[in-house]
Amino acid sequence: MEGKSIATLAVHAGSKSPPSITDAKVAPIYASSVWTFDSLNQLDEVWEGREPGFVYSRMANPTVQQLEQAVCQLEGGDGAAAYGSGTAAIAVALMAGLNPGDHVVAHQVLYGGIFALLRYEFAKLGITTSFVDCTDLNAVLGALKSNTKVVYLETICNPLMEVADIPEIAAIAHGRGARVLVDNTFASPVHCRPRELGADVVMHSATKYLCGHSDVTAGIIVGDSDFIKKAKAIGTALGPTLSPFDAWLVLRGIRTLAIRMERHSGNALALARYLASHPKVSAVHYPGLASSTTALQAQHVLSGGYGGMLSFTVTGGLAGARAVIDTLELAELAPSLAGTATTTTHPGKTSHRSIPRAEREEYGVGDGLVRVSVGIEDIHDIIADFTRALSRI
Repeated sequence: MEGKSIATLAVHAGSKSPPSITDAKVAPIYASSVWTFDSLNQLDEVWEGREPGFVYSRMANPTVQQLEQAVCQLEGGDGAAAYGSGTAAIAVALMAGLNPGDHVVAHQVLYGGIFALLRYEFAKLGITTSFVDCTDLNAVLGALKSNTKVVYLETICNPLMEVADIPEIAAIAHGRGARVLVDNTFASPVHCRPRELGADVVMHSATKYLCGHSDVTAGIIVGDSDFIKKAKAIGTALGPTLSPFDAWLVLRGIRTLAIRMERHSGNALALARYLASHPKVSAVHYPGLASSTTALQAQHVLSGGYGGMLSFTVTGGLAGARAVIDTLELAELAPSLAGTATTTTHPGKTSHRSIPRAEREEYGVGDGLVRVSVGIEDIHDIIADFTRALSRI
């Protein structure tokens, strides 16, 4: 660059990476949106996959690729594809598994954003969905049609924390030529690896436990190599790109995933037991309680704990729920989950707002339901906060 003007130097100085003489303990963040090539022939070789390398970050990025490899290992897949949100990842996975005219069987209680995606947006593409109780194997079997291509469920459903029998559902679906797609966000790979139970594709909102610190929006799909290849082609076309900075943060979060999940799960079980004994709580939904309607399935599907999510119904309906949520101090109101701090939300007002009220109430998501993402604080402080809040009802 000798002899170049200051304007030219400002653009190009230091842009060539020095040769590496050792591996960094922490992987670097590759913030580049594009890569350069020595020749058109080299560009062609990399683009076609005959030579390793990267072209454009909408297609692939080294930091994002490292995250994909990490989650692929955690979930026991052949490949993975990461995107800018959990909903984006799920949408791409569904598109990779469906065509116009196909049919989906989905659990009737699931994240409201995906409910709306299936019922309203995919319907525009000529894809229909039957929402049934996937904890009832006969209901799943009865809902299958000749054009059913996907059975969709959550390992621990949002917000009632029901656990479906993944191995049995997989056997039923595969017998009819359908794939099983499982959102494993609430359980995380620490408590469940759905592919080992027969699921074909696993998705995560990496915004949640994989990252674990409420500072990232990201999603990821894990599956076999052919499915992931198709998903990546769709992702490249649509462009729900994951930032390399966010990919790096999720990677950092994964390093403490196991120890965080141990604390989340232990605290949640203790809080669930406390709430179950409280006179102003009419129901507690947590898969680790013997009173859970799917306790046996949870013991079969989950291992090492039951996750950090629970919900409970208070007396007094919406007024009771509002009194608890507004009085809590340690547990703040936040329409997301899985950070280090305990938070609450009202599903009917947030995550499940898109589901018609009568329908969600029929499924058990009433106005008195409060969802809790139990954090990693001292459990005595968490329980004390809820004790004080419940006294306001």
